[in-house]
Amino acid sequence: MKNKVMETLQGSKHFELTRVADGVYAALSVPGTGSVGNAAIIDLGDSTLIVDSFTTIQAAEDLKTAAEFLTGNSVSYVINTHWHSDHTSGNQVFAPKAHIISTSTTREIMATFGKDRISQQLVDPVTINRALNEIERKIAQETDQMLQKEMQWELASDREYMKILPQLVYTLPTLTFDHQLCIYGSLRKVHVITYGGGHTESDAFVYLPDDKIAVMGDLVLAKHQPVFNNANPSEWLNILEKVQQLDIETIIPGHGEVCSKKEIVEVQEYIKDIMLLVEETVQKNGSLDNISVPKAYQNWYFSTYFKTNVQKVYDLLTKKSQ
Repeated sequence: MKNKVMETLQGSKHFELTRVADGVYAALSVPGTGSVGNAAIIDLGDSTLIVDSFTTIQAAEDLKTAAEFLTGNSVSYVINTHWHSDHTSGNQVFAPKAHIISTSTTREIMATFGKDRISQQLVDPVTINRALNEIERKIAQETDQMLQKEMQWELASDREYMKILPQLVYTLPTLTFDHQLCIYGSLRKVHVITYGGGHTESDAFVYLPDDKIAVMGDLVLAKHQPVFNNANPSEWLNILEKVQQLDIETIIPGHGEVCSKKEIVEVQEYIKDIMLLVEETVQKNGSLDNISVPKAYQNWYFSTYFKTNVQKVYDLLTKKSQ
């Protein structure tokens, strides 16, 4: 067990640990592994809280090992900031001892769409693996080096997920809330807050007021393009405006390095810029294919999502005008 702990602290293949404050650690995802998104470990004093649980069982197990060693306590709480698999699929590692917490809406999505999707994947993994093989062929033909690298990371993460799929026990939250939940430990308190849905239909974040730290899930990303697949961009902007009013100095984002409020502004600017580009293109009867990544974001990761982000904004815009 000691060797396992030391290996994890020296660097799980899935994440790198960064101390953010006394008793607060960011587990920053290593691209192309079974984590995909970031997680956080928070020492409450008499108990331990985890924010998000990664994509694979192995990544979550490493997170649990690190958390118990760093805090000296077993994990009592796991917060799912939203329903996406890179934030929820590791839940089973912490159940049933830990309370798994999400918004009511997030749990409902997981209990319906999420469970159905897992069932479909289990029924026909051959088709999924065939699609992954096709992606591998496309990667070999890709000439954009940055895009090719990101496609390789995504493919590697998808293959990690497919390896654990037969052992995956899709584990739902056991406690839900609709606005705010406060958890008080002997060392610190945390506020689990939702202002509604921006990145997904329902997004929560964890706020440590005394430490001036927020663990934002995918509402805030650092040097990564926000993902619009399930988004409401206008509401996302409204949510970030409210977050700006909180006394925050340090942010653990859903993807990317530990950052500050500056990255909130960058995400807001990205959303506004994409919305404006699409609106201008529609007004000129132009083609979405001619919209390219603005210079300010060309070095950001998640470039594979740019085209789908543009399409999502277009779909919302045309739906609104009907």
